[in-house]
Amino acid sequence: MVSSNHQTPPIIRKAKIEDANQIIPLIYSSGPLAWNFVFQEGNKTPFDFLNRAYARKGNTISYTNHFVAEKNGSVVGSILAYTQPSFLALTAGTAFQILSVYKWKAPNVMARGLKTETIIQPPKSKRLYLGHIAVSESHRNQGIAKQLIEHMIQYNSDYKTIALDVSAENPAAISLYQKLGFVIKETRHPNGWEGKIPSHHYMEKII
Repeated sequence: MVSSNHQTPPIIRKAKIEDANQIIPLIYSSGPLAWNFVFQEGNKTPFDFLNRAYARKGNTISYTNHFVAEKNGSVVGSILAYTQPSFLALTAGTAFQILSVYKWKAPNVMARGLKTETIIQPPKSKRLYLGHIAVSESHRNQGIAKQLIEHMIQYNSDYKTIALDVSAENPAAISLYQKLGFVIKETRHPNGWEGKIPSHHYMEKII
């Protein structure tokens, strides 16, 4: 028998600053290898960067870009959406946060970030790009990721082309996205720096 807890749908809402302790581990879990590759620098970790950037407006990690799935008072899922041209302004804000956290080592972080963008590229124009899609381990296989994605599509109903990137080494996520109507358009490989982050599929769905 399925417990009533599993049957109760989550509340999908905008993220808040005070969600930081629960959502930041979820954001990190959406792509730990990429987070580590870009943001581990000396004694600074990805969490040093995520905690600072999440709490501030005007950057790609900001709480203002995220939505959460909440169940029984706990944040159990995360998602965000980007569009152009606003993403370009947010990227400038992210660069400022990198400078604030890493100081004179910031160029090292930015260089790795640019390298990663050859695999996980900035959103294309006229598309709603979804990212940081994650569900806590204890709440997976309950349809929460599906509800998060559908909520973001409805919330941004002006967009008819929805896009996302997914690790080629994450078959469960790929299968979910395909069931939701996403199609692999391109696979990007880290040529020359294999093993740093996995290859990624770029997927689109037409509404």
